[in-house]
Amino acid sequence: MKKTILVTIILSVVFVGGLVISQSIFAENSCPTNTQVGEREATLVGEVTDDGGDPNLTVWFQYGKTEYYGNETSHQSKYGVGIFCAKVTNLDPCTTYHYRAVAENSAGKSFGEDKTFTTTCLAPVVDIKANGSDGPITLQYQDYVILTWDSENADYCWASGDWSGTKSISGSQTIYLDEVKDYTFELTCKSSSEQTSQDSVIVEVQPLPPTVITKPAIVTY
Repeated sequence: MKKTILVTIILSVVFVGGLVISQSIFAENSCPTNTQVGEREATLVGEVTDDGGDPNLTVWFQYGKTEYYGNETSHQSKYGVGIFCAKVTNLDPCTTYHYRAVAENSAGKSFGEDKTFTTTCLAPVVDIKANGSDGPITLQYQDYVILTWDSENADYCWASGDWSGTKSISGSQTIYLDEVKDYTFELTCKSSSEQTSQDSVIVEVQPLPPTVITKPAIVTY
């Protein structure tokens, strides 16, 4: 009686940012020990624990946003038991995916159990400028400065330093400079994944020359 191939997915998931691997399919000795997940890619890891008596195997992964999968990696040849892996790319950030390992020999296919991973969320990015500059810039007492800002992957923002209040994720605001000092305008933005990013710009305000008048003479007797 032929034995069924036993194929498993390594259970632990290690989250990494900026994962860079040059190939889609890897030799066993170059596979990580656990499935690795980034923002838009993942390296899926499975293991054949019993080859069913026929070590000439074909292995691959199925993956997708539901248990119906819908996608699969390239099929690769494998001899005997051990770890195998494949990289998938163009995933959506901050999204849960289902996946399972598959192995086949002359007796047929076997499927690993369904597992899930969640891609990491994109961190927010914020940029604030004063009069179109990253600063520092120098203006004079009683001038106006126009603050403009943009953000990505943010849900809301708030101001601190020499301004305050909740701000839109992009916009502009004109500030009257009524003191001689260095103004610091900070903007912090937060994403749905609770990640934050902050940027600031400095405006140096210089004094003006004094204003003086000569009073008219008054004739007294």
